[in-house]
Amino acid sequence: MPLKPSLIALVLALGLSACSSLPTSGAGTATLGAEAAATPLSPAALQTAVKTGTGQRASYPDPVDALKAGDTAGYITLLAAMTEAEREEDRFLNAYLALDRAAANDMAGARAYLGITGDVAADFDQPGFYLWIDSWLMALEGDLEGAINRHREVAGGMPGITADLSLAAMLEAAGRNEEALAVYDALTPTVIQAPEHEFDPQGIVFAHISTVIVRHALLLQRMGRIEESKVVYQQLADAEPEQATSYAAAIDSLETGKNLKNKALTVQTGFALALSDVSYSMQQQRFIQTVMMGGNIEGFDDKRAAFDLSILLIDPANENLRSGIIDALYEEALYHGAAHVALTAPETSPQLEMSAAQALLMSGDESGARKAIDNALALTGEDDRLSTLYGALQLRALLDDKTAAYGLVPELLSLAENAAEQAAAHGAASSVYLHFGDVAMAADHARDARKLDDTHQRRMVLADALGQAGQINDALVILRSERLARPNDPYTLNSLGYFLITRTDKYEEGYKILARAMLLADSDPYIADSFGWSLFKLGDLERAKGLIESARKDLSPQSHWEIEDHLGDIYWHEGRKDDARAAWQNALENYPPNRDRDRIAAKLKDGISTPPPEKRPLPEISLEDLEIERRDI
Repeated sequence: MPLKPSLIALVLALGLSACSSLPTSGAGTATLGAEAAATPLSPAALQTAVKTGTGQRASYPDPVDALKAGDTAGYITLLAAMTEAEREEDRFLNAYLALDRAAANDMAGARAYLGITGDVAADFDQPGFYLWIDSWLMALEGDLEGAINRHREVAGGMPGITADLSLAAMLEAAGRNEEALAVYDALTPTVIQAPEHEFDPQGIVFAHISTVIVRHALLLQRMGRIEESKVVYQQLADAEPEQATSYAAAIDSLETGKNLKNKALTVQTGFALALSDVSYSMQQQRFIQTVMMGGNIEGFDDKRAAFDLSILLIDPANENLRSGIIDALYEEALYHGAAHVALTAPETSPQLEMSAAQALLMSGDESGARKAIDNALALTGEDDRLSTLYGALQLRALLDDKTAAYGLVPELLSLAENAAEQAAAHGAASSVYLHFGDVAMAADHARDARKLDDTHQRRMVLADALGQAGQINDALVILRSERLARPNDPYTLNSLGYFLITRTDKYEEGYKILARAMLLADSDPYIADSFGWSLFKLGDLERAKGLIESARKDLSPQSHWEIEDHLGDIYWHEGRKDDARAAWQNALENYPPNRDRDRIAAKLKDGISTPPPEKRPLPEISLEDLEIERRDI
């Protein structure tokens, strides 16, 4: 595959939407016991309850099923029905119940679940996480001085830098901004190193550092210390000089306030922010531990989902957190759950409507998707009009509404003001024109985007557009140059290798480059598909099938039209015509670009008349073979 993201991935807000009567995982298969049904729930939890077609609360055989449905009320109810001994097996379960009680302003009930007595000696027998929560409960009760002192006493056992970030949030909520600034200063390293590429482990560290710097800059901006805020944020810009245009736009926002919703933290929003940091940090710890043990994290992350859905009880209006939950459910094809989380926000927004539009589109309800897009555009104001247009443009393209999509391009371009916005607008226009096969227009807009924002990603998109426009040599100059500049970036290798095997006859070179990409990222399904297709081009259908089927499995429960298209061709040449047509049908249902859609539809109707590639010996691979020198460009 030339690039990991498809057109769908360019949509700014992902998610699904459906009516409340849609079936959910486990709904109706079990009943709530009398004790569970009587469990008091906070108003925030009750707002999340999934209802059956008869208006009753849905039931679930297992708490995880409630999480998958986005039904926090069902989840909390099932936790409360457990015995204390059952909940003690996971120290977070009582914490989730405590958070729901806190959301109901029942601090005594929250502390009862945590086992907090008020006796300091007895309290310190409890897990440090419980005591940390108690410090925030004190803040919610208005005892900010006591909460800060308690926090400093008990936060030592928190993961990573979460204790310090939590303290900074609490200090901000208490109005002690100078002390919060001191925390951020202490957390910021002297030297900041950005990751070289997406697979660089340095990315985890950089993400934490970025969080510190962004919060530091935003606090200074709220305090009116704009120049200091810009200096702080400049540290990130200095670490990623290639992203100068985007950072310049962000720094401009610090000064003008444009596109910047920078509200002061309250105790409620600060607590939710701190909880979210803990959730993310613990997910990263699980990931690192699993990788060190030689494994891969696959499937639904119920621990992260439980944490984040419980956090949303504390701050239901937190749209960033809500969007993250929607995206996570969507990625696991838990579409009804994602829809439910999107639709149970206290107040809708253009972003949530766009999530609904994406959901309805993927579930086959195209009329509902169009209506949701219209709702998003009607709701949007001047400040978020541009971001809404990005999503609307991409979804109109996927809906095959060519006239409507093209009609949005001029408005998008006219609203973009700074270089970063203009580059993004041209990039979005390029992707839409490419989708409809207007390759010359797509290449022109991709060139304009690169002129405005000459970054790696812009160059790679331009190369793809040039390739589709038939300007093979111009595209190869870009791809080979990027390969030289980023020799260990698997996606750069993937883009060059895939280009060579699909747009040139340099199959052997493409195979070698893709082999290197596989070595660096052997678990990535997109790269596995590309390498498998290079094997197909060299006539090794059996090995190609194994790799591409593995890519399909690794990507599941999501699917990608190009992987399905490749498998369809292989199955056809194997004589498995029913399997081939099923794969091509899957490809068509995953919204390929128009030109590819017509090609795949023709195969679905008539099959393939040409023979498979002739099998030839696979090239021998050496490190020297993989080197690309300047004279090759």
